[in-house]
Amino acid sequence: MKYKIFQIKLTDAEVDMINDKGHDSVPKNSMRLDMNLRANDTGKIAAKAFKLGYYTHVSNITADSLEGVFHVGNMGPESSIERISPMHSISVGDIVEDETGKMSVVADWGFKDVII
Repeated sequence: MKYKIFQIKLTDAEVDMINDKGHDSVPKNSMRLDMNLRANDTGKIAAKAFKLGYYTHVSNITADSLEGVFHVGNMGPESSIERISPMHSISVGDIVEDETGKMSVVADWGFKDVII
C-alpha cells in the first residue's frame, strides 16, 4: 500500500522568528510542539493544523501498515520512499494518509485518527 506523508515544515524566516521571539511566536510551530506535550489531543491538534494548511505533502511511502510506514520512514529502505520535498524521519505530529483517504497522526505511542 502507498501512504502519503505530511509534515509541518518551517521556513527560514519562521526559524529566525522562533530564535528571536520564542517557540510560540509561530503558530504552526506551537501546534507542532503541542502534539508532543498534549498526547490526548494529538489527533485534534493535527486536524486543526491540517485545516489551517500547516502541513506539506513531503513523500509517499510504500509499506504494509502504519507501523511499516514508521519503520521505512526511519530505517528505510530508501527504495520504498518517493520523496516529493525535503523530509525528516517520521516522528510525532506527522500525518500518514492511506489509499482510502484515512488520515492518522503519529502519536507519542502509536497512531491517532485525524478527522478532517
